[in-house]
Amino acid sequence: MAYRGDALTVVDTSTPLAANIWTWYGQDQYRWIVLVAELGPVLEFLAATAQRQRVDIGCCAECNLWSEQLEYLERFVQQFPPRLAPLLHSKLQALLSGGEALSREAYGMTLEDNGFEHPQWQPLREGAREALELLGWSQVREDIGELAEECRAALIKWRE
Repeated sequence: MAYRGDALTVVDTSTPLAANIWTWYGQDQYRWIVLVAELGPVLEFLAATAQRQRVDIGCCAECNLWSEQLEYLERFVQQFPPRLAPLLHSKLQALLSGGEALSREAYGMTLEDNGFEHPQWQPLREGAREALELLGWSQVREDIGELAEECRAALIKWRE
């Protein structure tokens, strides 16, 4: 178990991170839930086949890779407390570094070529699959979208 400062927020570090979602919800840790909800689809994208990635990224991989994927990964790495999931955090840092280090050939596409087939993507795919397991994404995938919307609404309400 990990504790957040002197607050009552408890995280069971022996289970996948997402197993704590309902505990966080009861403790008003809405921001953490939103971060997990944004991270899951990014990891699914990174874990996907080259063919699936090409379809999902749209027409401009160079533009969309960062704005639609890596930005959310970076936000999680920067804003989620690493002490609550140290193994996942280090895996995500490595994924982010790998994504930032991709060469132009690895995300460039033409009508004939799919940059997602570049060998630089394979370690990212493997790392993303491992991160999905550590996150416990399959346990919350079905419900997280609706829950995240409730959390976003609660966060907006608190700001007003």
